[in-house]
Amino acid sequence: MFRANALTLYLVFLVFAVGGRIALHYLATGDHGIRTVKPSASRIAKSASFLLVTSFIATIALSILDAIGTVQPQVQIGGSANTTGASISLAGIALMVVSQYQMGVSWRFGVDQDEKTDLVMRGLYSLARNPIYSGVFLFYIGLLVLLPHILMLLFITMTCLSIEMQVRFVEEPHLRDLHGAAYEKYAEQTGRYFPRFPRKSGR
Repeated sequence: MFRANALTLYLVFLVFAVGGRIALHYLATGDHGIRTVKPSASRIAKSASFLLVTSFIATIALSILDAIGTVQPQVQIGGSANTTGASISLAGIALMVVSQYQMGVSWRFGVDQDEKTDLVMRGLYSLARNPIYSGVFLFYIGLLVLLPHILMLLFITMTCLSIEMQVRFVEEPHLRDLHGAAYEKYAEQTGRYFPRFPRKSGR
């Protein structure tokens, strides 16, 4: 019986959430949507980018080593780990793909401070401000279930840290400068990665 592994899920991620998104965006706009870090960018923006690229390469390399049998899981979760891990990762990929689609022509990978885009608040973005990153988190949780290894945990932690740095110190300040009060109101009504449920008022 076919058993999914971390590398299989990574290939699905690269085809649909990365390559597919870039291709569709280019067909729609004539622009690939990738924004690299400029030399004039802040130190934290450069650090976040470096950390993200490094952890991305590291998790792929570890997934390859797992596929060829060089690296073995350090924790035996049980027979359901394969199905559970694959399901979580696929759900994360699906969330990324839908979120990217709903962002439409405003989608970008990275930030160009001189570029203006619309503030997207429809669909999944009416529930959370960064559903693409929410999908990334789910994807990596699934990989960790498929390959429970201390190095995978370390590299995923690096990825999550880089995303948090990018969101808090690069993307959110840019959106505040660009959209002002509209973004502030939007941020008050939605969670950063997950829906914000209203608190019950005490009596």
